[in-house]
Amino acid sequence: MKTFKIVLVITTVLVFASAIYYVEFLYPVKGEYEFLVSKKVPASVVAKSLENGGFIRSSFSFLVLSRITGWDKRIKAGKYKLSRPLPNFRLLYAMVYNGLYMLEYPVTVKEGSTIEDIAKVLSTIEVDTTEFLRLTRDPSFFDYLKRYFPKLDAVETLEGYLYPETYKFYWAEDPRQVIFKMVSQLFAVIPDSFFDRMKEIKFTLNKTLILASIIEKEAQVDFERPLISAVFHNRLRLRRPLESNVTLEYYLKQRRAWLKRSETQLETPYNTYKYPGLPPTPICSPSIKSITAALYPAKVNYLYFVAKGDGTHYFSRTYAEHRLYSMKVRKLFKQRKQSSAEQ
Repeated sequence: MKTFKIVLVITTVLVFASAIYYVEFLYPVKGEYEFLVSKKVPASVVAKSLENGGFIRSSFSFLVLSRITGWDKRIKAGKYKLSRPLPNFRLLYAMVYNGLYMLEYPVTVKEGSTIEDIAKVLSTIEVDTTEFLRLTRDPSFFDYLKRYFPKLDAVETLEGYLYPETYKFYWAEDPRQVIFKMVSQLFAVIPDSFFDRMKEIKFTLNKTLILASIIEKEAQVDFERPLISAVFHNRLRLRRPLESNVTLEYYLKQRRAWLKRSETQLETPYNTYKYPGLPPTPICSPSIKSITAALYPAKVNYLYFVAKGDGTHYFSRTYAEHRLYSMKVRKLFKQRKQSSAEQ
C-alpha cells in the first residue's frame, strides 16, 4: 500500500511535468507583447491575465510551475515585453530574478527640482513615492548610502543629493534603487579636484551643494552663475545675510516676484534676510554648472543683484547703486503689469 502511494505521487508529478513541458515547449508564445504586472497582485491573477492576453497558452501550467518553485509570491511588479517565443519557465524566472524582459522608462529630473518635484515625476511610473519621500529623510538609509559613498556628509535630508539627469527606471522600481542611482550620478559627475577645492576654501560637500542649489534657483543664464556665486561668497566672508528670495520661497513652497516685508521677518533658518550664513540644507538639486560656480566664483566685488525681468540681473557693489537698480526694475515691472491689464 505504501509503495502504491509513492508510485501514485511520482506518477502524478510526472504527468504534471509532462503537461507543462508539452504546453510550454511545443506551444510557446509567439509575437511581440507588452503587459503590466501591478504591485501585490497574486500569481493566479498574473497567470490568468497572461492567458487572456494571449501571452501564455496555459494559466494553469504557469500557476502550477510558480507554486512548485515557490516563486508565486516573488513576481516583480513592472511592465514586461516579449519579442520572441518564450516558455513559462523562462518567463517566470525573468519575472522573479533578473528582470530581463522588463521595460525601462526614461525619467527626467530637471535642474532645480526639489525632492517633492522628483516624487511627482516618479509617480508617473508608479514608484512608491511615500516610501521614496520617507527614505530621503531616513538616517538609517543614509548610513547604508555612506557605505557606498564615503564622501557623503552627515545630512538630515537628501535634498540636493539627487542629481538632475535623465534616468532609465523600471516601472514601479524600488525607491531604494531609484535614490541609489541618483546619488551615484552625483558622485560620478563631481571630479576629485572639486573635493580638493572644497578643502582649499573650507567648504564641505553639503555646504557646496547648499550654495550651488541657491545659485541654481537664482541664475537663469549660465554666464551669471559665477557672478551670483561671487555675491554670496562676498557676503559670507563679510558675515552678512545672503538676502536671497529663493531660500524663503523654498520654505513658503511658492515662487514670488517680490517678498512681503513681513515675510522677510519669518522665524525660519531658511530666512536668509534675517539670519546670516547658509540655510541648513540645499533647496533643490543643482546642476554641475552651479556646483562649479559655487566652488569657483567670479573675482568681483559685487554684494547685490536684482533681476531685470529678462532672465539676467543688475549687479552692484554698493547699496545705493542696488537701490537705484531696484527702483528701475520695480518701475518697469509696474509698467508691464499695467500694459498687460490694458490689453
